[in-house]
Amino acid sequence: MNNIVIVENDEKYCFENIKEIVKQFLGEDFYNLNEEEKYKRLRLRTMRNASFNKLPLIDIKKGEKVKDIEKDQYIIYDEEAFLLSLAKNNDIVIYEKISSNIFLKNNIDKERLKKLDDNYIIINFCANSLLKNKLGI
Repeated sequence: MNNIVIVENDEKYCFENIKEIVKQFLGEDFYNLNEEEKYKRLRLRTMRNASFNKLPLIDIKKGEKVKDIEKDQYIIYDEEAFLLSLAKNNDIVIYEKISSNIFLKNNIDKERLKKLDDNYIIINFCANSLLKNKLGI
């Protein structure tokens, strides 16, 4: 059983860790880029989704503040925030194996979260909370 299953446009992808996910969505060479190039790639991909869905883009790296995490919007901060933004806006559906602790760290009460089955939690339903914790807001 894979740690993460992502569904995008009826395509199912299986991953063991966040690096594999990032390579799928941001390119195989993402981790070979310098910080500026990574930021540009994140921004470009996020802008594409934001313009396609006609949603605002909040760029934390440029000092913009998230006023309401519950609002439909895309957030640029890092790769994990990028993936959680895709999930919160339902561009992708992320299922995490309960025992994997990739998005849902050990300090989160997983019993109260929405589950697909006995093995997977649906990240989309808690993406706002995860982003809020990640951004410290």
